Amino acid sequence: MIRYIKIEDSKKRDAEITFRSINSGSSISLALETGEKPITKKVLKSSKDHSLESLIGKESPSQEEYNKFSERLLEKDTEIDFELFGMFINKTDRIYTNKNNEPVFNIKVVQKINDPNGNLIKEQKPIYLQSNINEENIVKWTGKFIPKVKLYNKVILSSKYQIKHVNGLTFDFLFNMAKLLHEKESFMIMGGGKGDEPLVFNDGGKPYRSFLEGRIKDNSYCLILHLSNQELKGI
Repeated sequence: MIRYIKIEDSKKRDAEITFRSINSGSSISLALETGEKPITKKVLKSSKDHSLESLIGKESPSQEEYNKFSERLLEKDTEIDFELFGMFINKTDRIYTNKNNEPVFNIKVVQKINDPNGNLIKEQKPIYLQSNINEENIVKWTGKFIPKVKLYNKVILSSKYQIKHVNGLTFDFLFNMAKLLHEKESFMIMGGGKGDEPLVFNDGGKPYRSFLEGRIKDNSYCLILHLSNQELKGI
C-alpha cells in the first residue's frame, strides 16, 4: 500500500510524495536441524482457576504463604491443568475483566496523565487525533536546524520513514532539500498545523515529534524522517 505525505521545503513550496517504513530485517534466522524454518504458535499456559492466587485462596498472598505453597507445587504440580496445558491457540478475541477476572461489558476508557515522577495529575476522556500529514494538511519546514551531534542525547528516536519522490519534479524538490541538510550536517524539525504541532500519521494514532535528515552522494539523495515521542532534554 502506497502512503502519501505532503511536505514543505525551505522556500515554502510543498509537494505530495510517498513514504515507507525502513526495516532492514535481521541477517540471522532460526532454523531446525533439517534446515526448515520453525513456526510460531500461541500455547495456553494456564487458566485463571490454576493461578497461584486462586490455588492459595487469597487475592494478595503474603510472602510466607507463597513460600509454603512452593513445597506443595513441587510435590503435586497443582498449578498445571493437564487438560488445557500446552493447547495450541488459534484466533482469539480480547475481552475486559474486573479484578475477579469476570467479563465486563460496559467499558469506560479513561486516559491517565502523570507527571515526570509518575504521580497521577488527572484523568480525562481519551483524545482521538486525526492524521495531519496529507490532503489539506502540510508538514511544515520550521527552519529550526539541530546539529546531528546534539540531537541524540535529547530525544529517543523510536522509528523512521524514508521520503521518496514520485516523478522528476519531486526528485529535484527532495534532492535540494536533502542537499541543504547534508551540507549543514543537521536535522530539520518538521511540524504539523502552523509548524508547532506533532505529526499524527494515522487517524487515532499517536503524536510524534519529527526530525528530517538528508544525505546525498553524487546525483542520489536519501531523506529520512525520524520520529520521537520521548524527550530527554528540551530542544
